[in-house]
Amino acid sequence: MINNLLGRRFCYDSRKVEKGCVFVAIKGSRFDGHDFAKEALKKGASFVVVERDLQLDNQIVVEDVIGFLLELACEYLKAKKVIGVTGSSGKTFTKEVLGKLFPGAFKTPGNMNTEIGIPISILNEYEEQRVAIVEYAMNKRGDIKRICRFIKPDVGIVLNVGRQHIGVAGSFENIFQGKMELFQCSGAAVYNADDEKMTEYVSALGKPRVSFGIKKGDISLLDWSYMEGKTRAKYLVFKKEKEVVLNDIFHRGHLLNIAAALAGAHILGERICWECLQYVRNMKGRFCWKDINGIKIVDDTYNASLAAFDMAVEVMLRVKARRRLAVVGPIFEQGEFSRETHEGVSRILEKLDGVFVLDGYEGSEYINPANVVSRVADKEALAEKVANYLKKGDVVLFKASRGVGMEEVLYRVEEMLG
Repeated sequence: MINNLLGRRFCYDSRKVEKGCVFVAIKGSRFDGHDFAKEALKKGASFVVVERDLQLDNQIVVEDVIGFLLELACEYLKAKKVIGVTGSSGKTFTKEVLGKLFPGAFKTPGNMNTEIGIPISILNEYEEQRVAIVEYAMNKRGDIKRICRFIKPDVGIVLNVGRQHIGVAGSFENIFQGKMELFQCSGAAVYNADDEKMTEYVSALGKPRVSFGIKKGDISLLDWSYMEGKTRAKYLVFKKEKEVVLNDIFHRGHLLNIAAALAGAHILGERICWECLQYVRNMKGRFCWKDINGIKIVDDTYNASLAAFDMAVEVMLRVKARRRLAVVGPIFEQGEFSRETHEGVSRILEKLDGVFVLDGYEGSEYINPANVVSRVADKEALAEKVANYLKKGDVVLFKASRGVGMEEVLYRVEEMLG
């Protein structure tokens, strides 16, 4: 019966069942897919994969549904080159850069980067491409290790280790060890030479490795500047200088992620396609710049971290502007470290000319830079205050954790300005 599954689409949301698909019953924190298996068959699913006998026609009973998906996805990728990417930030951007360096390669789409999303995307989207680029996410130790039991990269890229999700992971050490699980299962390693702990860890593994960093590493970022919506970056690539002009505004983290992607191409023995980098762009909600009547809007609403705030503000200080402003909300999943994290954010924001704070969310109370213009709990009211305050020549950053929904404030400000 397993052979009958090959080539079919897989689905774990009963609301999205299509005729002929395979419904996999996954037990989550809120819902149990087994409760919807019968409904999925009625909607046209050809098979349901379950962990217990539900007395249904066309059911396939397995010990572990997620393990079954991972094992099946592993079969699809046999004898292919797999590049794995993880890090506390920059995973999706680096995956997209790799996609430009390897035209036509398979990439796990969007944020399909978990033990469920990865196999589902491979089973549904993979079309026998020579290279597969897989993004690995983690919330806790063991997450990446479980995926790697089945989908082992030829090259593992770890971009950085930060404090994102520290409230879930429990400690920075847990985050670090969780990220290092990708190196343990990879054939070769691409690592951040600016991180001494990561460098020591990779050196001890004794695997083939290439490093990247700022002014250090095999591929290093030497300098960068901005001009008319473009970024000019200078790299040192195995002791040879290379300058590239990129067709968007990128911060330090982006430029380091590009170095990491270049290192990944190199260690696979591929020619580095410098001309391919001209097609790299920022994605919606991720440091996208827009000009509205002479006011530069920076949409970085997709998510937030302490490091990301620092890199965003660094760019704002480098570009010409009448005033440099920010509209901000909190960083979630910081747990007992929330005060410390947001006090760090406040110190970064004090480098700007003014800050608007969206109150009413956990952690907002700790954002208290000396240059606060206004703090409001209502998004509509905040948008109105921001729009009335902005003048031609200003640059304004919108940034907060995904769950805050800062894009709602951004869109209203754009409407009011437009």
